[in-house]
Amino acid sequence: MSKKFKQRSRECINIHDVYANALKLTKPNSSETGNITNEPEKAVKSEEGSPEIKEKVRLYLWYFNQCDSKRCTGKKLVRAGLVSEISIGKRFTGIVLSPLAKTVFSREDTELVRTRGLAVIDCSWNKIEETPIQSLQAKNTRLLPFLVAANPTHFGRPYELSCVEALASALYIANFKEEAMNILSQFNWGETFIEVNREAFELYSEKGHTSEEIKALQEQYLEQAKSNLEERKLMKDVDYQNISENID
Repeated sequence: MSKKFKQRSRECINIHDVYANALKLTKPNSSETGNITNEPEKAVKSEEGSPEIKEKVRLYLWYFNQCDSKRCTGKKLVRAGLVSEISIGKRFTGIVLSPLAKTVFSREDTELVRTRGLAVIDCSWNKIEETPIQSLQAKNTRLLPFLVAANPTHFGRPYELSCVEALASALYIANFKEEAMNILSQFNWGETFIEVNREAFELYSEKGHTSEEIKALQEQYLEQAKSNLEERKLMKDVDYQNISENID
């Protein structure tokens, strides 16, 4: 991690400052062809007296080779054996996180994530329009709600999450929190991502049962952030010296 990013990560990101920028945004390993069954890994029975290992959510990605593979969070997860790469021609029946999706991810998608898996599209945010995302064979596409990036490249930017942040977000909202923390632990800024979005994550994961509820919660969260931002602006205009003199 660079000295510059270490300094930034030690600072507390104020979600209300991020909101001010968000107002400018618009309301974002196999070569074989065929289908992916996406069957979840079954619980493994351990020796007598030991608890069974929990079922594991399968994670996937489509890689469009648009970024530095050494810095790419998706590729790092593939190298770590935590994510499987899907060839462009394969059909995927699980949940796909896509910036072009119309339906917002919610807890309603939990069962499909558990049984069919979760996938992310690994492409550059600067090249989305030229990336053939719509050509991918996936029908269950989902858009993530308002969250703020903590990765070094897009630190502090709303919506512009890295692959690991996107996967972890969906896992956290679907209450696969242990799995979310596991993949984030591969990065020294991973925990920062959760802390920056703690309030939003708890709101989405506790009350976001449907896509419509998530949308409403997102609006609620942003409205509260806007209100707090306006309060802070008013506080800056207060003449504290005059108040102090009046109190005396």
